[in-house]
Amino acid sequence: MFSSVRKRAFQFLKDLALKEKSPNKLALSFAMGVYIAICPFLFLHTLMIFVFAWLFRLNTAVTFATGYVVNNPFSMVPIFATDYAFGYWLLHKVFNFTTHELNPFWITYINEAINQKIGIPDACFWSFMVGGNIIAIVAGVASYFIMKPAFKRIIRQVDIRRKLAKNK
Repeated sequence: MFSSVRKRAFQFLKDLALKEKSPNKLALSFAMGVYIAICPFLFLHTLMIFVFAWLFRLNTAVTFATGYVVNNPFSMVPIFATDYAFGYWLLHKVFNFTTHELNPFWITYINEAINQKIGIPDACFWSFMVGGNIIAIVAGVASYFIMKPAFKRIIRQVDIRRKLAKNK
């Protein structure tokens, strides 16, 4: 099963390399997809994909596919729980802020709703926002530096195969 998934993923990357020749643009599109997938702006991910792809002239297909492969129904809860836990640790444990010091008046109502619906006794909206954005930025930057050489290698392999096929 994993070998077929791996083959399909590699074929998808090769197909992208055939259409898009810039490993920098592909890696940046991938990194932006990772950022969007992990960022805490719920219900805005699809809009963010199209706006960022248009603003930064990214490959929309790569950004869209990455965003929804990373953030799917199976990974959504662990991603957002990690975002919240990291933000809570950073704001409350490291910087010793309390929820009330950080929140404007309207956030208090959101926190009370979270407390009632989910049962988290000390929910903090800003923990989720800060933690999610920091993790998303770090993951996006890391994925850029991981994927750029990978896309270079794939594009090089595709070019070599094209040249060999042309010479035959």
